[in-house]
Amino acid sequence: MCALAPGSFTVTPAEAKPVALDIPAGDLSQALIALSRQSGLSIGIAGELPAHRTPKVRGSIEPTEALARMLRGSGLQAVTSANGLLRLVPTPRRLTPKASDGAGTAIADIVVTGRKRDERLNDVPISISVIRPDGDGTPAASRGVHDVLSSIEGAFATNLGPGRDRIFLRGVADSAFNGPTQATVSLFLDEARVSYATPDPDLRLVDIDRVELLRGPQGTLYGSGALGGIVRIVPNKPDLASWSGTGAIEGSAIGGGGYGGAAEVVLNAPIMRDRLGIRSAFYADRTGGWIDDPTRAARNVNRVTRYGARLSGLWAFADDWTADISLSAQWIDARDSQYATRGLTKNTAIAEPHDNDFLAATLSIHGRIGDLDLISASAFVTHEVTSLFDAGAVAGLRALPVQLGYQDVRELTLATQEWRISDPAAVRPWLAGISLLSAENSYRGTFLPDGAPSMALLAPHDDALEAAAFGELTQPITDRLGVTAGTRVFFAKIDNEQAGQTRRRARKSGLTPSATLSWRVGDGSLLWLRYASAIRPGGINPDGDPSARAFRADDLKSIELGWRLRGWRDRLHINGAIFGLRWKNVQSDIAGTDGLIRTINAGRARNIGMELRSTLNLAPFLLDGNITVQHGRLYRPSTAANAVGDDNRLPVLPDYAGRLKLSLDLPLGALDASWFVAARYIGSARLSFDPDLARSMGDYWLADGGLSLTAGPWRSIFSITNLTDRRGDSFSFGNPFSLRLADQRTPAQPRSLNIRIERKF
Repeated sequence: MCALAPGSFTVTPAEAKPVALDIPAGDLSQALIALSRQSGLSIGIAGELPAHRTPKVRGSIEPTEALARMLRGSGLQAVTSANGLLRLVPTPRRLTPKASDGAGTAIADIVVTGRKRDERLNDVPISISVIRPDGDGTPAASRGVHDVLSSIEGAFATNLGPGRDRIFLRGVADSAFNGPTQATVSLFLDEARVSYATPDPDLRLVDIDRVELLRGPQGTLYGSGALGGIVRIVPNKPDLASWSGTGAIEGSAIGGGGYGGAAEVVLNAPIMRDRLGIRSAFYADRTGGWIDDPTRAARNVNRVTRYGARLSGLWAFADDWTADISLSAQWIDARDSQYATRGLTKNTAIAEPHDNDFLAATLSIHGRIGDLDLISASAFVTHEVTSLFDAGAVAGLRALPVQLGYQDVRELTLATQEWRISDPAAVRPWLAGISLLSAENSYRGTFLPDGAPSMALLAPHDDALEAAAFGELTQPITDRLGVTAGTRVFFAKIDNEQAGQTRRRARKSGLTPSATLSWRVGDGSLLWLRYASAIRPGGINPDGDPSARAFRADDLKSIELGWRLRGWRDRLHINGAIFGLRWKNVQSDIAGTDGLIRTINAGRARNIGMELRSTLNLAPFLLDGNITVQHGRLYRPSTAANAVGDDNRLPVLPDYAGRLKLSLDLPLGALDASWFVAARYIGSARLSFDPDLARSMGDYWLADGGLSLTAGPWRSIFSITNLTDRRGDSFSFGNPFSLRLADQRTPAQPRSLNIRIERKF
């Protein structure tokens, strides 16, 4: 029974079974007494119990699961000691900062929300990776989503430059070009979707708790556009109890290139203790360039500056109810493109700058009514991407001066709203929701002749609306076996208009179901068989070949056999999946002979592959490796794809890739020291379906190394990227107007030294 005094409690096998509980909402101490009486648990504490109001717990529930629900938000957690006893101890503010899932024992306690409810990572039957961007193994200058993808299996991206890249997960790669199509990977900032048909904004990962990557189609819970998966950035929440902050500076030097640096400031302020708090983060960084342009006598032309800020507030306005509001803004200014035509040089008549301006306002309201969790997530996003290209290669076709620029401006206004309700603690956990999305996309293409008036070429405007209802239910079959099934019913339409053309509309409705069979092999080990699907609505091409004036919706179906295994006294973790997918009516952005980007349906594709990750903890050493093997092919190309010949690989997608990292935690005198060295191989891939643009890329190694030193609130990180100074051609192109005339390559950033010094207070 219960004696509320310092001590511990034992969980016997019998107590792991569900029991009938009926515990009213109330004070934590009274709730623990009621749980003890109704379940037979002998409950003790380590220290004083905090003042905390617990929710009502009713139904057939495992006692430990009921306890976890009561402790949520209390600052306490139940942990298992070496002798099998559970104790209530303070929840640590930050878990062990390893860079990815499976990197250490503490990772089993990470709570993820990839399935839109709080779950332990090791209990989620989905291919999911969790990245801690402040981990000691992260090079100091690598602070964007594009940078951290290198540590994750099945994740790839183009390398056009900050704020211009496309991300691909689970072999779902359609094009290296940025056109009007939705991305195949959806970006979320906490609970709200913040991307649609623009490149990745490359948000600097400052004051971020974690980044969750879900690989494979996520159409059931996340809707259109999530064909390859989702990337979810979860910022740190305001602490309502205490003041805190962090300051950091960085410096970098690129071999044969320029110098860079960064500054970050984070401040947390509780305004009303336990009720209201705010948290702010400000940053600025500069990446020194490494590409020269002899024609213009310019050095390090691809220098990039980035500024950003995030302000968030957390208000606990009632028992079990919170409102989380956030405003995030970032501005990227790239001085020029980062491709080369020979070595680390290129020759253009004019500079080719790029800007990426991103603003997102989000509001999440979370509360409980009885046993039910309710969430309302809202977002409003404006995103503008501006690029300037040297268009002299097509000046003759347009009867324009040879010194000719082309300005590409893309503007997105996105509003999303989702309401959902769930009962994660029920015998049959379930959730249901409704989502709305409204997106306005406008595109302006303008020729800028030297010494002559500008000439507007394109000005399409798309209004997209999507509405959906979704739900998911888990049915336990035995104590270890369960089935989860869900579906999404959606309707999508897009209206297109352009000066001189009649307004046109495309519509799509349907279902995106999913089903998962999961089996708990043992403590912390899980096997699953999952079927999933996703659809990306079609659209309208306002310019180009009349046969391709509209492109159809594409849909993707996938099946995977996945596992998350732990063994050898929890020192060995093996995660992975064998997958197969079929992709119908592949939407792909292509570059025409006139340099303009259009969208086509490239045909049908499939991909069969395996993703594998393993970590071996031999303290003080930690060995972490991953490998991706896949066979992504366009097996039935359309006429529009012009994909003739024997090479039918999907663009940007290598058949083989892998990474190996060795970490060592070994004190250096009075300092806590963490060392690492890592090597990554990127296999061969091609740029485009078009045989005229099927340039070979990849097939190179990159290596990094670093050292982190910690003394109290101070930490210093020293790292070297591209240790061997390789010049491998990364997955990109340069100028779409001269792409067919010159051998454009995007070499990896040369060897670079990075230093970061930070202090917490």
